[in-house]
Amino acid sequence: MTTKSVRTTTVVLATALSIGCGPAGVERPPPRSAPPAAATPAAPPPAAAPAPRSLYDRLGGKPAIEAVVGEFVGRVAADKRINGRFINTDITRLKGLLVDFVCAATGGPCSYAGRDMHTTHAGFQIVDAEFDALVEDLAGALAKFNVPQREQNELLGALGPLKPQIVNPPPPEAGAHDPKLAEAAGKLVAELRQSGAGPSADLLELAVTARLRGQRSYAEVLYSAAERQLPEGKLAALNPLFREGAPERITTELKKMPENTPAQPKTAVGGSEEDNPDAKPLRGSLVGTMHIEGGDKELGVIALEPMGGKKAKRKPKQRVMEQRDRQFAPRLLAIPAGSTVSFPNFDPVYHNVFSLSPARAFDLGIYKNGESRDVTFEKEGIIRLGCNLHANMTAHVVVVAAPHYVVSEPGGRYKFKSLAPGKYKLRAWAEDSTEPVTKTIEIKEGENTLNLDIPRGAAAGLGTDKFGLPRGKAP
Repeated sequence: MTTKSVRTTTVVLATALSIGCGPAGVERPPPRSAPPAAATPAAPPPAAAPAPRSLYDRLGGKPAIEAVVGEFVGRVAADKRINGRFINTDITRLKGLLVDFVCAATGGPCSYAGRDMHTTHAGFQIVDAEFDALVEDLAGALAKFNVPQREQNELLGALGPLKPQIVNPPPPEAGAHDPKLAEAAGKLVAELRQSGAGPSADLLELAVTARLRGQRSYAEVLYSAAERQLPEGKLAALNPLFREGAPERITTELKKMPENTPAQPKTAVGGSEEDNPDAKPLRGSLVGTMHIEGGDKELGVIALEPMGGKKAKRKPKQRVMEQRDRQFAPRLLAIPAGSTVSFPNFDPVYHNVFSLSPARAFDLGIYKNGESRDVTFEKEGIIRLGCNLHANMTAHVVVVAAPHYVVSEPGGRYKFKSLAPGKYKLRAWAEDSTEPVTKTIEIKEGENTLNLDIPRGAAAGLGTDKFGLPRGKAP
């Protein structure tokens, strides 16, 4: 039952009740022998049934919803079956979103601005037991505030159709593990509790449960959170249980970024002419449009390498790919080979940047607001970035070995302002390309025009987590 159908059902039931409670009978005509009756004024029409009250009103409006949500979140925080899911949550923001969601879903005057349920929970690998725990906690919160059973049933009934968008269990094979390591983890949980490290023990215990279920990304987040609370190396023996199958872990020291670090551009950054403009423009130029499969909002990179003669190399750069407002910025970054990119986190939650791309696979682990790690990119190619904690976050780094490169503008336009006439090898990547489009072109004196058709390559969608497990089908 959708939210809309919940409200519709309420109206239908109210209408049915009003019909069932209509007039008990009609006035019979007088006998034929009776004299004609005097004309009487027509009876007034029956009063219209009052409009049914929305579920929002019957729950008690926004103050009541805020109270229930507060109680619900408190119950979830104390529920060891599910509270590990919220260690990386901005609780104040969560409460506000939940209030808006319930308010809008029950017919109230609110607007829900959060992501849809599918996108929000993609990659979480939530199982039935966790969903059922959430429903039980909500039912308990409703009961505490004496919400009538009818309203409880309507609100809980609205959760039913959301279950397929939220529950997405991992494949059975993801639960494969070394039993000896799992046993060792259980013993370490007991040791931590005995030593007074209860919070770390709770995290590790949840991590073991998730790992045995096959919830590999969730288990690794819990394990990493416990690791941050303990002396370095305390859990190192368990690394194979939780991290085997993930890309290379970057363990260089975390850097601290100033809080006033300016935000990066949101779309694309990079270009040889922007980085190192010629003192005197050369005699050729190249303009055109990249027609990228998937629409004019896609971005791309074009690189040109002279064929023959001396080939200049661009100096490596230091660039920034930030995480801010739960998005990467810029969305596309072009850099010369050998460059180093910093990945600072400016959000009040943990992020975990990773890539499975052949040109550079890596895993930065979890780190918090103000922290950053660096990665150096030596090999030419396109690197798809993801956050292992937020499936909606994606970006691309294109590493270029050629001396000339530009990024396209939204809409596909690009321009090289200064090129020496001659033959060039062209390589062009679009977001989600697997391999570049390559061709040989000739630049003549003056302005040259070249339009390019670029296939998308990788399928659009949610991709995989850092263990290569699918994050669910796109809605």
